[in-house]
Parts: sequence; structure tokens; C-alpha cells
Amino acid sequence: MKKTFNGMVKDSRDELEIIDSHALNTLMKNDKDLVIIDVNDKEETDERGMIKGAFNVSLGTLPYKADQEVPDSFKDNRIQNRDKKVVVTCGLGLCAAIGGKLLQDMGFEDVVNLGGVSDWAEAGGPMED
Repeated sequence: MKKTFNGMVKDSRDELEIIDSHALNTLMKNDKDLVIIDVNDKEETDERGMIKGAFNVSLGTLPYKADQEVPDSFKDNRIQNRDKKVVVTCGLGLCAAIGGKLLQDMGFEDVVNLGGVSDWAEAGGPMED
């Protein structure tokens, strides 16, 4: 069965907890090991900024950056611990849903999707350039 982008987003959202800016703010205050990944391409994150404390791993590279079985030069060590809570975000939350589901499928135990960086910024959440 063929899937569209919107279909993949819907399927992913059905399996992920989606949090809002208030919930993320609470998590950031209470969980010092929290991992926040922005899965948009670098050009997009450079243009709009990212949530303070987040780091960028584009959706296209996420599968091998998070894989423990690839050569070390392919990995991103910030996302190798599958026991940490992971918040996946992007501009609107669409690519983040797909990225979050991908991480769940790879064995990450506690993955949530933030609705989008735009919502966070509008709510006055701290941003980094």
C-alpha cells in the first residue's frame, strides 16, 4: 500500500504523545537529561532558530545518526542513549511526528512530539539562533 506524506504523519501522530509548549517547559525544568532534536534541515533551523538546548539532526540523517550499529563516524552520540526522554520537533510538527515514530521503531522508549517550534516561539519559549 502506497503512503503519502500526510498519511505517514497521521500514522506517526497516532502512535506518539504530542505535547504543547507548556508541557515542554515543564519537562525542561524537571528533566536535566532531556534530549530535544529538531529534525528540519539545517537551512531551516538557521533561518528560524531552534528551541534553547535543542540540537539539529535532519530527518534524512536521523536513522543512521541514532543507530547504534553503524560505524562511530556516522553516529551522533547525543542520541545514542535510548533510556533518555526525547522530544522531537520541527517547524510545524509534521516531520517531527515521522522522526519521533522512527526513533520509537528504533527502540527509543520515551519519545514525544512537540507540536512545532513556531508554537514554542509564539508562546515565548526561549530560542537560540
